[in-house]
Formats: sequence, C-alpha cells, structure tokens
Amino acid sequence: MTIADPTRTGYAAEVVANAFLDLARAEGRTLTQMQVHKLVYIAHGWTLALLGRPLIYNTVHAWRHGPVVRKLWDYWRGERTLGPDDVLPVAPGEPDLGADPEALEVVRSVWRNYGQMDGEDLARLTHLQGSPWTQTYGLPNDLIPNEVTREYYTSLARSA
Repeated sequence: MTIADPTRTGYAAEVVANAFLDLARAEGRTLTQMQVHKLVYIAHGWTLALLGRPLIYNTVHAWRHGPVVRKLWDYWRGERTLGPDDVLPVAPGEPDLGADPEALEVVRSVWRNYGQMDGEDLARLTHLQGSPWTQTYGLPNDLIPNEVTREYYTSLARSA
C-alpha cells in the first residue's frame, strides 16, 4: 500500500483531474484526456499565481500538444473521450481537494472560464507567445518549472 508523502506540497494530478471529471459529469458532459491535461495545468498555474502554492505536486512536461502530466498520460495513453464513469485511481492516503476550499475555488473558477473549450482550443491557449510551454518546449529538459508557470499566470492576473 502506498501512503501519500505528507511533505509534498499540492495534490496528486489525478485528484485534480477527477475534480474536473466530476464537474463535467455534474453538467452531463464528457471531456477528452487532452482537455483534462490542459485544465489541470491551467488550474495549477492559477493556483501558483493566486494562492502562492502549487496545486499539483507532479512535474509538468512541455510536449508537442502542450503541457502534460506524465502520470495522467501513462494512465490514458492517447487522445480519447472519457466516459461518464471514468475516474482515475488515487493512491490511499492522498488528500482530498474538497478539504481545501481555496484550491477548490480555483478549480471551479478554471472550469467556469475554460471548461467549455475543446482540447485543441485549450492547447492553443497553452501555446500563446510567452507561455511557459513556449519558454520550455524543445529544450533538452522538457519540464515546465513551477516558477516559470507562476510568473506567467501572475502576469495574466495583473493584466486582467
């Protein structure tokens, strides 16, 4: 049995992904895995900017179609629509996002503002000039550092 590491800051990406799947289910909608990847990343960015802390503890990679959390990619393996019963398995002991009202509000706000966008539109959004993806894609280390993400979303918050 795996127990969550209490020294980690943030949530497992699958916890946040499940929150978006729950929000979609509540509206009778389905999401593609690309939408979930991008929504998780965007919520992570806004959490870094607005709350000053990471939403997820997983690393984010700058892949061809935008930011990707490898653990989610490994689970889904490719572009597909997720069904109403799709839920990612969460390790025992992982904290529940519902116990964190500030983070949950960021997730809900991201859903309200970006949840109607399809995967391609979300990918284009993450590819905008100056985005963390454009700053890191093609580098030997394909990781998108939290600091780069925080700076970008902080600048978006200031310009809003």
